[in-house]
Amino acid sequence: MTNKNIMYILGLNAGHNSTACLLKDGKIVGCVSEERFTRVKNHSGMPLKSIDFLLNENKIIIDDIDLIVLDQNLKKNQDFGKKFLEAYTKKSFKKKILSRTGYNFPKLFEKYFKFKGPRYSSRKRGEEEKFKKKISSTLKVSKNKIEILNHHLAHAFAPCFNLQDKTLIFTLDGEGDGLCATVSIFDGKDLKVISKTNKSSSLGYLYSIVTIFLGMKPLQHEFKVMGLAPYAKEHNINKIYNKFTNIIKIDDNLKFKSKFNMPFADYYLKKEFEFIRFDMVAGGVQKLVEDLTCEWIVKSIKKTGINKIALSGGVFMNVKANQKIAEIPEVKKLFVMPSCGDESNALGACYYGYKLYCKRNKIKFSPAPFSNLYLGPAYSTDYINDLIKRINLNEKYKITKPKNINKEIAKLLAKEKIVARCSGKSEWGARALGNRSILANPKSKDTIRILNETIKDRDFWMPFTPSIIDKDEKKYIVNPKKIDANYMVITFPSTECAKEDLPAAIHPYDFTVRPQIVKKTDNKDYYEILENFRKLSGSGAVLNTSFNLHGEPNVLTPEDALRTVENSDPNVTFG
Repeated sequence: MTNKNIMYILGLNAGHNSTACLLKDGKIVGCVSEERFTRVKNHSGMPLKSIDFLLNENKIIIDDIDLIVLDQNLKKNQDFGKKFLEAYTKKSFKKKILSRTGYNFPKLFEKYFKFKGPRYSSRKRGEEEKFKKKISSTLKVSKNKIEILNHHLAHAFAPCFNLQDKTLIFTLDGEGDGLCATVSIFDGKDLKVISKTNKSSSLGYLYSIVTIFLGMKPLQHEFKVMGLAPYAKEHNINKIYNKFTNIIKIDDNLKFKSKFNMPFADYYLKKEFEFIRFDMVAGGVQKLVEDLTCEWIVKSIKKTGINKIALSGGVFMNVKANQKIAEIPEVKKLFVMPSCGDESNALGACYYGYKLYCKRNKIKFSPAPFSNLYLGPAYSTDYINDLIKRINLNEKYKITKPKNINKEIAKLLAKEKIVARCSGKSEWGARALGNRSILANPKSKDTIRILNETIKDRDFWMPFTPSIIDKDEKKYIVNPKKIDANYMVITFPSTECAKEDLPAAIHPYDFTVRPQIVKKTDNKDYYEILENFRKLSGSGAVLNTSFNLHGEPNVLTPEDALRTVENSDPNVTFG
């Protein structure tokens, strides 16, 4: 057992894209999603491997944890063992959970989830205690250390680490614990919810069901709908836009209101959009999200008088909508929670747990802001050397170690080579931020074709994005409100210089850019690569995309990286 003058809070999301986060004396010291270990995209279930990593990395045991907080949005028995999966194969069990009465989870979603079952709810008397007992048994920890947090409260608390002023916090997703949206006032210490929307009017569900309607996967491919939308002509979008606006609106109480139960919008889509062009549908639903979220935020600002806002929840992974929100004149300051899908609820759970523990024990509450997201595993030189020996890599490849690998990577990029980089601590979240990234020269549009044909296999309309050295931010993006652009969570208009220097790393149709601004204090080695590339090419940015094969989670280990490279084009350089 470690020194108990140190306080540890473990925050867990055990639902969609399950994640574990560890907080030590008010500071996040680690956060990782289970998919990176299991290699199952958006893994759902208790993040046991992630928990093991955090404990081992910090040289503690589960008994050292002072409080464990779980996002409440869980499926009962989910991923606790074989019995549940065996039970699911029975027809009577399937019939029960897919019934359109009771929970009302959309039937058309069923084939997209790895784990299925009735959702846990503490609304029934005794259920929460039973659930705590189950978690206690699974994690081998006293149930007195376990707290359950409402899903949307976890979303709302997640950005609070980085908020100091009085702020309006908006949460918006498909649904969690019966809700799809909330508006809260955060005063720098306490959170007050002023509006809640029932899941039956879920804008997030509508967008996900449109994703299915267009032949893609929900809770995974919504970004493809967003990327497709700019190709639709505005006059064509306007022809069908009213079909969307007729079914969902914002009322004066800051709630979404829909004409029917939104989880079953598939019937409406089939009736109204069956013979409408795919790009028009994508453009229509994207415009709806942009317009409704902006209206919601403007009404909230007018009602409360608060013009500093924060966004959290899966719908705000929509970077184009975030740009529209940032451009609202009434919005004076904006913070978008990085990777704000359900994976961020583990951070929100940590914030809540820390606050609760401090209150109970009369300790000063002083959460530390997070400044970067390099919160996962790193692998030592000894580990790499052992791997090379273990699988005889020297017999298959010529392996070299340059004196300055960062300079060498910059040289390769300047020569328009593609470099796969697996170095340092892995990033937490949906975005590759340089340490588990595929890098390329953004100057030539041919780079897009080469990446898609050799590695990424992305849809032809999807843009790539840049990492930009901080000293060149103004050179490439238009950001008058100085919104934090470190985490690829928002798009900006690009400058004429960006169109000249970065054509492969901006949207080819509307010329928006979703940047990662890189600071030396956040990632010294990656910054050095960008600095050297800038000296060689004159461009302070590189194309940065996730280091993975299409449909897989981003790589975590050197073994993952090697397998990805070996299943890609042989001309990719592994760095």
